[in-house]
Amino acid sequence: MTETLAVVTSVAADGTAICTQGLNGICGACTDRNSSCPEDNSSPPKQPVVFSVPNSLNARVNDVVRIGIPDSSIMISVLIAYVVPLLGLISGAALFEQMFKNDFAGIGGAFLGLTFGFCLAVFLSRVFVKTIWAPRMVGVLPTVPGCGTERKS
Repeated sequence: MTETLAVVTSVAADGTAICTQGLNGICGACTDRNSSCPEDNSSPPKQPVVFSVPNSLNARVNDVVRIGIPDSSIMISVLIAYVVPLLGLISGAALFEQMFKNDFAGIGGAFLGLTFGFCLAVFLSRVFVKTIWAPRMVGVLPTVPGCGTERKS
């Protein structure tokens, strides 16, 4: 599971937590970033990232939470983004080449197949965005790990 830390900024009545992954430290909960803050393994964002996640662990405002996405969803997203349009391109080219016995028809079929593959990939991404690709709350941290400064209020 791929995980990151975020701070709960608000909790909605429907059980959704609005989380922010900030610039100061890995979670944005520190008033200052210092050498004892844990390092993020990804490049820091240029502005805070705000997203919503189901509050399955009853986190409160200003809690630092671990947010995770299963590794299988990352692999599925890669397959949808790269393999589906590629299969559309190859099958469109082969189908039009066989139907019309012409290279230009094969090129046109490849273009149509690629377009269909991209449209199918967009449709599948909209279907999966609320299910397997949705971030999940994995844990609530009692304090900011390794942070030597006070948390924001």
